[in-house]
Amino acid sequence: MLRLQDLLRARGLDVTRTIAIRNELHAEDMSDDFRSIGDVQRAGVLLMYDRMQDGARIADDTPVLSFIATTDGHAQLVAFRQFKLRAGGNVPGDIVYDYDAAHLLHSFIARATMPTFYDAFELSALDDLIGKLVVQWPESAGDNIRAASDAGLVIVSAP
Repeated sequence: MLRLQDLLRARGLDVTRTIAIRNELHAEDMSDDFRSIGDVQRAGVLLMYDRMQDGARIADDTPVLSFIATTDGHAQLVAFRQFKLRAGGNVPGDIVYDYDAAHLLHSFIARATMPTFYDAFELSALDDLIGKLVVQWPESAGDNIRAASDAGLVIVSAP
């Protein structure tokens, strides 16, 4: 059994600072355009969606592994980026002006008690794993944001 933290350490990454996000579509963000997280991905706005958080749940300047929820509690890696916290309520222009993301943004703002946004900068250390690395997300935890060092993040498949 290979854990995500083992793979990251083998690549020379600091697992104590890195977090993992499992993107699922929040029930209150659903619309005719977005009925599932797959719809969000097909529209090309998944990597915007995980940059919208209810509160500052991700520390400034944090390396973030972005996963998309799949079947059987699995999650597939879709990006590895550095998240930069924006000032409260300050929405990045690429989100504000993306017509395809408008419904998600408005639904998120309507439900969030403390809308928080991040800028993201690509990190290349895991480029070969994007779209290929799949982990089992811990069942007992409903939290979609976890430390990359979480022993429950077990690799299901990798190239």
